[in-house]
Amino acid sequence: MHTVDVIVVCTAVVIAVLFAAILARQRYMLRTTGAVPLAMQRGNRWLYGIGRYRGGELRFYRALGVGTHPTRVLRRGHVQVLGRRAPLESERGSLPSTAVVIECRADGETVAFAIGESAFTGFVSWLESSAPL
Repeated sequence: MHTVDVIVVCTAVVIAVLFAAILARQRYMLRTTGAVPLAMQRGNRWLYGIGRYRGGELRFYRALGVGTHPTRVLRRGHVQVLGRRAPLESERGSLPSTAVVIECRADGETVAFAIGESAFTGFVSWLESSAPL
């Protein structure tokens, strides 16, 4: 019976360390320059994470994860904004009511993501600062 207790305690410690690593990664990434909380739509689901502007790219990192590679990269010269809107009624449970949903065309694919109003202004400024093609 003592062995089972040791296994349970070790499992609990590993889970606690994993959660601490995920939270530390999020805090670190949000404190870096050019980082914004962002939700990206995949199918009917919204994936929460952090967007980071790095040069001519907006890199999306999922919130739950310990990886260091972005899940999605939008290159400034390849992004065309199709429109912006408030969250739909069906999205109100997933997104804050103050979110701005941006629908874009990037690399031949339609992409939708949600950010705050001030982050939207920053996104538009970032897009407009690109050199003409």
